[in-house]
Amino acid sequence: MSTTTYFPSNADHIETIYRRLIRGLGHELVNDGNVAALIKRALQDEHTVLVQELRGWQMPCETSGGPPGLVAPSRGFNNENAKH
Repeated sequence: MSTTTYFPSNADHIETIYRRLIRGLGHELVNDGNVAALIKRALQDEHTVLVQELRGWQMPCETSGGPPGLVAPSRGFNNENAKH
């Protein structure tokens, strides 16, 4: 008996992450290798808030060595705008 290991395609993987993101979950799965594809996918569904959040994630961090910026903590990645 042969067992076959299923490895999802990149498109399946992006879709899985995207579906989690629109529910307000899965932000820990976003990385440099998939953020552009996730932005493209969110643009297809016109999820403008998610696109903005992903583009914000994609922006380089400041490396001046100064004190951290004064940004108030958010309630969570896309929690306020996710459809429940």
